[in-house]
Amino acid sequence: MKLLNLSTAALLSCCAFSISAKEKPQNWVDTFLEELGSSEDIDVSKGGDWAVLPGPFANPEQGFGIGVAAVGLYSPLEDKQSAPLSTINITGYGSTSGSYGVGVNNRTYFENDDLRLLVQAKASHTPEYYWGVGKQAAEVDSNKTLVEAQIFGFTPKVAYQFLPNTYFLFGADMESYRDLSSDTEVLAQSDLENTFLSAATVSVEYDSRDFELNAHEGMLFSVNWNAYRTEFGSDYDFDKVTINYRQYHKILPNTVLAWEIFSEDVQGDIPWFAFSSLGSDKRMRGYYSGQYRDNSQLSGQIEIRQQLNKRHGMVAWIGGGSVASSYQELFDSKWLPTYGIGYRFAFKPRVNVRLDYGLGKDSQAVYFQINEAF
Repeated sequence: MKLLNLSTAALLSCCAFSISAKEKPQNWVDTFLEELGSSEDIDVSKGGDWAVLPGPFANPEQGFGIGVAAVGLYSPLEDKQSAPLSTINITGYGSTSGSYGVGVNNRTYFENDDLRLLVQAKASHTPEYYWGVGKQAAEVDSNKTLVEAQIFGFTPKVAYQFLPNTYFLFGADMESYRDLSSDTEVLAQSDLENTFLSAATVSVEYDSRDFELNAHEGMLFSVNWNAYRTEFGSDYDFDKVTINYRQYHKILPNTVLAWEIFSEDVQGDIPWFAFSSLGSDKRMRGYYSGQYRDNSQLSGQIEIRQQLNKRHGMVAWIGGGSVASSYQELFDSKWLPTYGIGYRFAFKPRVNVRLDYGLGKDSQAVYFQINEAF
C-alpha cells in the first residue's frame, strides 16, 4: 500500500508539470479530505457546514481505539453576522479495552450572542481502573482495581449575557451509573450499586475569546457550582465548585501563547467516581484519568501554538498539578508534571484536528481529538 501511494504521488507530480497552475488537479489526499468535508472556508448558506473525520487514538484509559467525529458549524439566525457560528460535535469510539460510546456537544448562539444554549450528552460502556482516593493510594500498584459500568450523562445549560462578555448560566447535570462490577473487593458492594446523580448548576463567566474553538486573543474566567441534592432525585448530596481561567495572546502573526489555571473542589457525601479526577485530553495530558483523585484539584498549563501554513501547525506545552483532601494540602507534596508536543491540521478554518503526545510521571498518552485542548 505504501508503494502504491508513493507511485500515485509521483505520477501526480509528473503530470503537474504538463499543465498550468490553474488546471492543476488536486492530489488524492485533498480529494479524500474534501469528501469528508474539509475546506478552506465555511459555508452555512444551506443550513450548516459539516465534516466527518475518522481516526485512531491511544491513551492510558482506553488503550488503542478508533473514533469518528462529526463536526457541524451552523447559524440558527437569518442574520448570520450577529452572533458567532454555532457548533455541534458528535463523536463515537471503540477501543481495545472494551470501552465504547457516543457523545454530543452542542453550543447554539443566538442574536448578538446575548443568549446561548449549551447541551452535552453521552452514553458509554467504560472499563476503568480505580486506585482509591488520595495521592498516596494512586501510587500503590496493588490498589489497582478494574471497574466496569454503563454511564449515561446529560447536561443542558442556558447562558444569558447581562454585561459585555459576561454571562450568567443555569442548568442541570445528570449522570447515571449502572451495571457496575469490579475484579477485586477494594470497593464495597454498596459502591457498586446503580447510582443516579442530579444537580442544579449555576455559573458566572467572563468570555472575551475571539473564537471559542480556537482562540487567538481574549480570556475566559468562569466559576461553576453544581449542587447535587436528593430533592433533585440524586442518590447523593454533595457540592462541586469549578474555577477555570484561560488567557490567549497572539504574540507573533502565526504564534499564539495560551495558558490555563484549573481548580475543582468537591465536598459532601461523594460517591467514589465523583471525586475530582486529574488527567484528561484537555489538561494534565499524559495521565490515566482518575488514577489521581481527591476532594481538591489544582493544575496549570502553558502552551505555545505555531501555525506553519494554512493547514498545518505544531504545539508544545508544559504544566503541573496535584490533588489533595483540601486546598490547604495541595502544596504539601511535590506536584505532578505534564509536558508534550502536538500536531494540528486545520480541517476547516480555525477548526483543528489535534494529535497530542503527552507525558507525565511514569505515564504517557496519545490523544486524537477535534478542537484545541483549551
